[in-house]
Amino acid sequence: MPDESTGPISTTVPESITIETGADKAQLGDLNKEFADFWTEKDAETTTTAPEAPGGEERTGAGQETKETKPEPKPAAQETKAPVAETKPAPVETKAPKELTDDEVQRMELPPNAHPKLIENFKVIKEQWVNDRARFKAESDRAAKLENDLAEARKNSWTPEARADYEHASQIRRRFDFVSDPDFIQKFHAPVRSKFEGVLNEAIAALPDKEAAAAWANHIVQNYQPDQLSREWWLNSVIAKVPNELDRQSLLTSVSDLLKTQRERDTEITRRTSDKSAFDNWITEKTNYTAQRVQEEIMNEIGEQEKRIQEVLPLDVEKAKTTEERTAIEAHNERFQKLNGFFVQTMQDLSKHGPRAWVRASVEATRAMLLEGEYKKLEEELKSTKAERDQYKTELNKIAGVRRKISHTTGTPPAPSDKSKRSDNGGLSIRDLDVRKSFDSFDWGDR
Repeated sequence: MPDESTGPISTTVPESITIETGADKAQLGDLNKEFADFWTEKDAETTTTAPEAPGGEERTGAGQETKETKPEPKPAAQETKAPVAETKPAPVETKAPKELTDDEVQRMELPPNAHPKLIENFKVIKEQWVNDRARFKAESDRAAKLENDLAEARKNSWTPEARADYEHASQIRRRFDFVSDPDFIQKFHAPVRSKFEGVLNEAIAALPDKEAAAAWANHIVQNYQPDQLSREWWLNSVIAKVPNELDRQSLLTSVSDLLKTQRERDTEITRRTSDKSAFDNWITEKTNYTAQRVQEEIMNEIGEQEKRIQEVLPLDVEKAKTTEERTAIEAHNERFQKLNGFFVQTMQDLSKHGPRAWVRASVEATRAMLLEGEYKKLEEELKSTKAERDQYKTELNKIAGVRRKISHTTGTPPAPSDKSKRSDNGGLSIRDLDVRKSFDSFDWGDR
């Protein structure tokens, strides 16, 4: 138990501690004034009441010394306390830091008792501060000027007139690209031209003067396009000149079919070139269609060319009946894989590198033709050499047979087989051919 005679422990600091920071006293006085209200509010919020023990039980000891007796609460009917308004601390205003001028920066000094090296470094820092701020201001001014110039350029470079001209030019370009496409010409424009010429031929047959009609139709074909001729022109200048009613009706039907084909073509042009998104969709469809068509043509042509190289195509290893046959098939398939790799590499080179790859492929094809010519020449020489070899072998067999017959009849021993005793190291010598002298006295008989 603490001694009750002693007073409570003091929470005040009997003396202050001063730290020398080198700051200006006037600035410190301003800071003390600004924080005076703050510390007053903090002091008002502090309380010395200890918390009540749980369960309302009477406690002894240190807690008993700080326990306060609370009056019993009065009935609710007699309570007339006014609600306590919550006090919120006033918001602290954050002032923007004052920007120092160059003169104020230059007047800043360290305490006199500072180290000389620190003083020198501080001077360098001040110089760098001033220089960096000057460069920063120059760059900021230049960036602001560039922003203004860019905004002005954007505002003046894209006027409504320029935008309208650009849209018109873009539409013309899209239309030109679309109508120049070979697929469009074949699918839409070629039928119009064909029906146009058919209508003129039909008009020649229906008009009474055939020669004049043919000259007139030739002039129309050479100087006019189907789009330049309107429906009224066909009615007044062609159909009205036909004397026969049935021919007029037939020609009118043909003209109506021609005009319908023209409308379908124009509708397709408008649908594909009316805006950029529609044109881009057409480009995507065309690209996909072209890729698919190229792939189909490649596979079809590969199927045709495989008929020329049946001898190098891979074989089924499982069909081998012996180990030697399996080994031969595996070697054959390995050779095909090498050739196929060269083929695929050449195809990829052609598709990726365009004209340069075309030149390389043409050179390789030319070299292949030269090598094929050399191969055929060597093959002919090999055949001739084999024929001469077979002839020499036949003559040698005849000579050997004659020697055996002579040796069997006259008892002459055959020539020695020792290569060291032969003049040509294994070939026939003149001594071996001396048996021709006995051909005259040899009895050939019916052997």
